[in-house]
Amino acid sequence: MENHRSLALGKMRGLEGRDESKKLWLKLTRIVNNIMGPTRPMKSWIKYWADKKSTVRSKVVSGGGDPNILCSNIEKKIWDLFLAPKEGTSSKHRVRKNKPRSRSNSVKVEPQFSEVPVFDDDEIDQNHDESALDFDEPALDFDEPVLDFDDRQMIVMEKLVKVMSEQAAAMTQLAHASQVNAQAMERLADASQIQARAVERVASTFESISVATHNVSSALVDIDATLKRFYNTAPT
Repeated sequence: MENHRSLALGKMRGLEGRDESKKLWLKLTRIVNNIMGPTRPMKSWIKYWADKKSTVRSKVVSGGGDPNILCSNIEKKIWDLFLAPKEGTSSKHRVRKNKPRSRSNSVKVEPQFSEVPVFDDDEIDQNHDESALDFDEPALDFDEPVLDFDDRQMIVMEKLVKVMSEQAAAMTQLAHASQVNAQAMERLADASQIQARAVERVASTFESISVATHNVSSALVDIDATLKRFYNTAPT
């Protein structure tokens, strides 16, 4: 951004400026995604840069126009390079220390350019291969990583909350599955008990049949013996 102030301030206009802006953002996206930290698409980095400048400007305004309120080196560098009034700026646009003034008089008013350039998705997809070209990448001479400690901590906390939410959802599903399994086991136990009673009734029935068969056999033996005695008796 220091090497391309027009890109940093969103001043690249016209057809050529738009095309050059897109190429520079593709290059910057590849550079930043290759260092330690979050990996984002080009549109997200464009919005991040616009939001970062807006945050720095708001902090200075809320501090009465005193840039010493900025704590991190990266915010101080953004202010000094891109947002601080230039030498020779009229007094109504100059930031004065320890003398709060209205917002319009505290911070330099940038020309009315859009902070976030708009690119079509088709254009980004067609030119995405440009990010793979060999560029002479300038060394990043920031005193600290692109993200502040608070930003990095917030990202980690967001990821942690997301993971914990997913774990809670998984535990809920596991509990539901366990409940369904327990209900199935109860139904299986009931079915086994019913089957056992049915087997007992079948066994009792067979026992009754066996007793009846034995009684019939005994009766037939008695009838046979009676008939033999009757026919073997000599006539008188």
